Amino acid sequence: MTDNKHTVSTDALETLGSQIDKFQGRDAIHLAVNPTEAAQTLLPGGHVKLDADGRAVRADIGKGLGIVDPFLEDTVKAGDWFWLVVYPRQITSLHHVWEHPDFPAADNSAALSEKWLREFLDNIGSEHMFDEVINRATFHPDSMTFGDDIGGEITPEFWQHVERYTGTKLPEGPRAEWFSCAC
Repeated sequence: MTDNKHTVSTDALETLGSQIDKFQGRDAIHLAVNPTEAAQTLLPGGHVKLDADGRAVRADIGKGLGIVDPFLEDTVKAGDWFWLVVYPRQITSLHHVWEHPDFPAADNSAALSEKWLREFLDNIGSEHMFDEVINRATFHPDSMTFGDDIGGEITPEFWQHVERYTGTKLPEGPRAEWFSCAC
């Protein structure tokens, strides 16, 4: 019996962008794409990077973020939108919506984080305190003490979702690990 365990990355994704031999098997891959506006005329498959306004401009091979949709049949003119295909093995987070340090967070990241935070607070019986908890977490992350009866562990994931939801990078320093009651 053959062991068919698969990892997150496939053989094709590991070797995409390099020469292969004839012994590679058929595979399928996922590549991250981003809707991007062209700042200048671009060719399908051309390497691109983003300018200061977040628009695509030509880049030297391997020096950009990715390539113009290689399946387009015509050039992309300045002002046109296209799929920017991000170079393989560059994405730092992938879960329905990918993230990359050179792109702003996806529009629905905040909504997904709000949902996670509301469910988290609901599980500890404090969903009704959502705005108060987010305000305290944003401005006083070292002290999560409230007047109401609220208690429970604060996971590192909580802080990641607070940052995504608020769009604010929290200050470095100690962060509360527990909700506590001031009663």
